[in-house]
Amino acid sequence: MTRVNQPDSLLTELRDIKRRLRALETRSAALPPAAAEAAVAPESEETRADDAE
Repeated sequence: MTRVNQPDSLLTELRDIKRRLRALETRSAALPPAAAEAAVAPESEETRADDAE
């Protein structure tokens, strides 16, 4: 049986994913609103040009 399919490994993976998600959410909450938006969805020059038209 592969390591990934073992129940303990799946739980470990899930815990790691949850830990990373909490870290990202905490980091986003700590940033000022403008910086948090930029960190979540940075706009490209092309996107801004399309909005201006």
